[in-house]
Amino acid sequence: MSVDERDGSLGEDGTGRGDPPQVPGQGGPGDRAVPAEGAVPLQRGLHEDSALPPRLDADDGGILPPPRELPESDAELIGRMRSGDDSAYEELYRRHADAVRRYARTCCRDAHTADDLTAEVFARMLQAVRGGSGPEHAVRAYLLTAVRRVAAGWTRSAGREQLVDDFAVFAAQAAQTAKVPDDDTLELGADVRAMHDAERSMAMRAFRSLPERWQAVLWHTEVEDESPSEVAVLFGLDANGTRVLASRAREGLKQAYLQAHVSETLASDEECARYADQLGTYARGRLRIRAERGLRKHLEECARCRLAARQIQEVASGIPAVVPVAVIGWFGAAGYAKAAGLIAGGAGAGAAGAAAASGSGAGGGAAASEGLGAPVKAGIAAGVVAVAA
Repeated sequence: MSVDERDGSLGEDGTGRGDPPQVPGQGGPGDRAVPAEGAVPLQRGLHEDSALPPRLDADDGGILPPPRELPESDAELIGRMRSGDDSAYEELYRRHADAVRRYARTCCRDAHTADDLTAEVFARMLQAVRGGSGPEHAVRAYLLTAVRRVAAGWTRSAGREQLVDDFAVFAAQAAQTAKVPDDDTLELGADVRAMHDAERSMAMRAFRSLPERWQAVLWHTEVEDESPSEVAVLFGLDANGTRVLASRAREGLKQAYLQAHVSETLASDEECARYADQLGTYARGRLRIRAERGLRKHLEECARCRLAARQIQEVASGIPAVVPVAVIGWFGAAGYAKAAGLIAGGAGAGAAGAAAASGSGAGGGAAASEGLGAPVKAGIAAGVVAVAA
């Protein structure tokens, strides 16, 4: 059974709303088969056709307890939210609020405003999900993007006074990006130009073509540098299953990038198109000698395909750094240093991040220690009112 099949079947076994989902094939107390008299009980695993006798514990003389049940994935919680389950919303808040608050703190002058921004972002997600839209798997990236968009909306109101100056300038320039001709982008700030270029990049097109679940696991493992064991809970998997999912997503990203490159070259250059579909095999070192000789000669003469060959290697090793720039855009926090490093002349953003970091220790810690409290209740109320309206 594949990782996708195992993950996708969680929560479909008829358990009640408050009961933890059973992993397929492991069973629960009510559906455990009773062995015939004299038969050796079998320990059920992911592959029931290869069942083995249970391992005995020498200390208690009995069969070891069944494996620990996996938590519900973000996607399952989103499904429960759509049906009106407030407890699912609260669990998503617990999982993602700290990260959202840290990012919100880079936009805001103080921790209290960051808490307000965080609460509004979660309320908007609740409204979107209850309305039939919103995220399915990529909850974290959705929320962080919402932080930027909601804060940008504040720049057009009295809330602008609560935002750091650098973010207010960024938001104003980003709003004008669509009105600025491509040959006149120098009047924009470096961070806005970086976001503008990243959104149109081939790597970003490839990333957005992936299933949302793959986008989500790449975001957590590559952008946020979280370990498979940390990410596993978000996908309803164990650490090993998360590694498999991330590996599959990286391979999918590489293939999507190759397809984007092939499509572009087919439309623009007949000579490049002859070799474009060989780049993936070449990157793996599996191209036949005669074909490789021809491709190497072409790469010596074509800078564009030479660049594509190098980028394919980078894509194969992980998510391109332009992706977080395109998704979020504003990087005032050192926590997203991978992408922030791409923004030339980003000293202003770095200064804002440093200021935020200096003030977020006590404020952020206090906010985290408050638990759910008012933000969750306010988010639920605001979301329900907005949907009803």
